[in-house]
Amino acid sequence: MKFQLAAAIAVAGVASAIPIHKELLSLKGSIGTLYNSDLTRNVFVKGIHSHNDYWRDVPLFTALSYGVVSVEADVWHFEGDDTLYVGHHTAALTSERRLGSLYVDPLLDILTTANPKNEFTVNQTSPNGVFDTNSGQTLYLFIDVKTDGNLTWPYVETALQPLLDKGWLTTVSGSQITYGPITVIGTGNTPYNYVVSQKERFYFFDGPIATLNSTAYPVYVNPIASGSLQSVVETTIGPNGLDSVQYAKVKELVTKAHDMGIATRFWDVPWWPVVRRDALYRQIIEIGSDLLNADDLALASTFV
Repeated sequence: MKFQLAAAIAVAGVASAIPIHKELLSLKGSIGTLYNSDLTRNVFVKGIHSHNDYWRDVPLFTALSYGVVSVEADVWHFEGDDTLYVGHHTAALTSERRLGSLYVDPLLDILTTANPKNEFTVNQTSPNGVFDTNSGQTLYLFIDVKTDGNLTWPYVETALQPLLDKGWLTTVSGSQITYGPITVIGTGNTPYNYVVSQKERFYFFDGPIATLNSTAYPVYVNPIASGSLQSVVETTIGPNGLDSVQYAKVKELVTKAHDMGIATRFWDVPWWPVVRRDALYRQIIEIGSDLLNADDLALASTFV
């Protein structure tokens, strides 16, 4: 019906002599053209990582509006307080900016709406994700732990429990991954040893792309591997982007990760001058890296 309405309006603009049925126009915004998943209707997914997503005027939702499949929240825990605060540094923390209020609660609302319980969904075997155009696409939620990892991570688990209770988190049992609408990736000070010790879990580790190996960093430990582009190439990146040696090195790392079934992300991509940044974006995409690490989502969405 949406297509019919758009077609009728488009035809009217070309040939006004063709009458438009009033019934079609009256459907716009009516119950007949509204969907449970309207939040991301007409939004197409893109391999972008929303770096420091909490900086945005509307965290999470801005990223979703661009079809971004990965968001990042920096979390802080303080002794004597069960709350996880979200911010880049302590001066930016407030009682209102919490992991629960900025990410967990909104995701619960979004996924509850996207997964209605009615006569049409009784035989549905897997939950819908946040994107209406690709309901099977998982949303990567990077939790960047800024305080002590061993002390903080139990609070991360507790904060994520409501999403787990709904069956909306990607889980791992032994070496078997079962994907859900949300895949949690621990980064920063996330305790690697604790993560790998848990054979039944609902979170993963952000693997080190420069030192990946199948023993310490298999896909069921880290489905994504990340690294600083500057550090990976080791030498200065010129004004035209990666030179042939640097390009080959990055390509080799991405190929190795992909051969292990692991997706990739490069951060610390120089953003100035603009010509160099744009060249690097194009090269990263051309090489086949899976997530374009971006602060400017509007700009990044024009590349992918």
